[in-house]
Amino acid sequence: MTSATASVTVGRLPDGFLVRVQGRGTMRESPGFCRFAHDALTNGARVVVDLSECSYLDSTFLGCLVGLHKHPGAWGSRTFVVAASLPVRQKLLGPTRLDRVLLFSDESPVACGEVVPLTSQQLNPSEFGHHVMQCHERLAELGGEDSAKFEQIAKQLARELGE
Repeated sequence: MTSATASVTVGRLPDGFLVRVQGRGTMRESPGFCRFAHDALTNGARVVVDLSECSYLDSTFLGCLVGLHKHPGAWGSRTFVVAASLPVRQKLLGPTRLDRVLLFSDESPVACGEVVPLTSQQLNPSEFGHHVMQCHERLAELGGEDSAKFEQIAKQLARELGE
């Protein structure tokens, strides 16, 4: 798989799901991943996101991770966990300081049985715009040197969406 290719797969764990992001995690994969993980957490399942073979995460995908971390079912537990080595965490999450926010495991669990591709969720332009806007709002809420940039992106999208 080249670094320009994206693959998001899902496998079962005894207590939930393993979502593996290989290659690039971008706004294209984010809505489907976000919906799947949100629904799983809402239904009490554990979600482990394996980034060990991920080469890049864009700001929309990063904002999605923040939103899932803040999901009420994930608070105060190890229900939403990112699996990645320290060097991978620093590379993918360090610039936005998410390496200090999310819960981590150095190793990914092994999926039980078949691993299947997670299909992309097709959203209409307005729904997609709202998704991207919300992801950037979540990043802006974290503070840090890039928060103003993420806030500007979210505000511009809000204007474009008529909010």
